[in-house]
Amino acid sequence: MRKFGHIFITSLVPAVFVVSVHGDVPSEHGLDALIERIGIENVPTGAGVEVAQVEAANESGDYAPDTNDSAFTGKTFTLRSGSSGVQNHATQVGKRMYGTDGVGLAPGVSDINMYSAVGWVQSNYLRFGTGSNPSTPPGNIELFNNSWIGSFGNSGYDNEVLARGDWAIDAHNVMMLNGVTNVDDHVPLMCFGFNCVSVGAADGSHTSGTVPTGYHQAGMQLPLIVAAQGTASNATGVVSAITALLVETRETHPNTSGNFFAGFSETMKAVLLTGGNHSNSWTNNPILSGPNRGRTNQPIDAIYGVGTANIDNSHRVLTGGQFASDTSTVGLGSAPTAGWDTTTLTNGQSKYIKFSVSSLADEVSIVLTWHQQANTGFGSYSLADLNLELLQYNGGKPTPLTGDAGIGVFGSGNSVSESEIDTVEHLYLKNLSAGEYVVKMSRSDSAAGARVCSLGWLFPEQDASVPGDLNGDGTVDVNDLLVIIAGWGVCSGECPADLSGDGLVDVSDILLLLSYWS
Repeated sequence: MRKFGHIFITSLVPAVFVVSVHGDVPSEHGLDALIERIGIENVPTGAGVEVAQVEAANESGDYAPDTNDSAFTGKTFTLRSGSSGVQNHATQVGKRMYGTDGVGLAPGVSDINMYSAVGWVQSNYLRFGTGSNPSTPPGNIELFNNSWIGSFGNSGYDNEVLARGDWAIDAHNVMMLNGVTNVDDHVPLMCFGFNCVSVGAADGSHTSGTVPTGYHQAGMQLPLIVAAQGTASNATGVVSAITALLVETRETHPNTSGNFFAGFSETMKAVLLTGGNHSNSWTNNPILSGPNRGRTNQPIDAIYGVGTANIDNSHRVLTGGQFASDTSTVGLGSAPTAGWDTTTLTNGQSKYIKFSVSSLADEVSIVLTWHQQANTGFGSYSLADLNLELLQYNGGKPTPLTGDAGIGVFGSGNSVSESEIDTVEHLYLKNLSAGEYVVKMSRSDSAAGARVCSLGWLFPEQDASVPGDLNGDGTVDVNDLLVIIAGWGVCSGECPADLSGDGLVDVSDILLLLSYWS
C-alpha cells in the first residue's frame, strides 16, 4: 500500500446543525401525486431495496445513526467500518431516506449498510491507496448515499478516488447520490464524479457552478438535481429515498421486471433526472433568437440542475417501459408519452425515437445520460461525447427546429443540447405544438468501442384519440382533409382543424394531417 496524505472529510452541514424538516416532503417531491394517480396500495415504499449510507465520522469515530430511534424500528444496520456510537448527522440523513416517522420517503427500506467515509474511500470499498479495484458491494446494495464532503488536498489523489467511484458505478450498476457542499468553494469528493448524481438544495443555498480546473471533470455542471431540504446532506437523503422507490418499482412493475436494461445504472439515472420539476426561474440558457435559436451547450440550470426530484414524474418515465430506438428514421412507430430506452452508440452513429403529440404540450422533458469509463490505474478516462436534438417529422422527413424553423413550433426552451463535458444532455421545451417529432441521439468523439447510453422522456398525458382524426371515426383519411378545408383560415374559438396550434388552418395543417394518414 502506498503512502498518501491526510484526507479531510466532513458532513455536509453548517457548524451548528439544527434538526428540522423542510416543508412537506411527500407533496414537494411528488409522492402525494403518485398516490393520487396509482392508489396508495400500489405505491412503492422501498421494500426489499438494500442501501448503503456513508457518513463522516465525528471526533469519537462514530458514523452510525441512533438505531434506538423510533423512526428506525424494524431496521437492520450492518456496520462496515467497525464499531460506532451515535452520530447525529447520520440519524437525520437516515430519517430522510428510510425513516418511518413520516419524513422518510422510503420507509420500506429495512437493510442499511453503514460506512465511515474514510473507511469507504480506503479499505472498506473504493480501496484507494492499493493496487486493487474497488470491492464488489456486499449483499445486494443498490445505492450509496454520500452526504459528506472531503479532499486529500491533492488533486491527483482526489482524481483517483473519483475515478474509482466512477468505475464502481459502471462495473457494479449501483447509484451514487453525492451531495455538494453547502457553502464556500466546491469540495471534490464525491460530487465531482462523472457517473454519480450530484445533489443540492431546492432553495439554491448550496455551492453551484462548474468543476474547477485541475480535475478530469473540469467544466462539468454541479449539481445535477435538487431536493427541498435545508442542507445538501438531507437533500441527498431525499433523492436516495426516491431512487430506492424507483428500484423497487423496477423490480416489481410488469413493464420493467425482468428487463435486463432496466437494471442499468444509466437507466436509473436517466429516469431520475427526466422527472425533475422545473421552477419558473429554471433555465439552461438556450439561444433565444437568430439562426441558432433553441441551441444550448449548458444542458441544465446552473443552480438547480434538472430541477427538484419528483417520484411521480420519474415513476411515469420508468413504468412507461422501454421503447427501442432505431438507426433509421424510416417507418418509425410512435413512442408512449413517458418512457425510456437504453442502447449503445458507436462513434459517429445516431439513433432515433418518434413521438406523436396530439395537442399542445405545455412541458416536455427529455434527458440523455451515459458513463465515462475510467481507464486502468484510475489515472485517466476514455471520454465519450453525446448530443441530443428534437426534430420535426414532416412527412416522414426529420427537419431541424433551430432558428426560425422552431418559431411557432415551440414557445421556449431548447431543441438541441450539445455539451462537450457533461454526461447529461437535456431538452426542455414549453408549448410544443401538436405534430410528429423525432429525438436524435448522436455521438461525436474519438473513443473506441460502443458506449451505453440511456434516454428518458416525459410528455404530458394525451387522450386516446388518433392524432389527426378530426371527425372521430378512428382513422385519418380524406374525410379529415375535408374538415381542414372547411375550417380554412384564422381560427376563432374551438378549432380542431388547427393541428399545428398556430391559430391558423392552412397548408401546415394539411402537411401534419398527411404525416398521420392511415
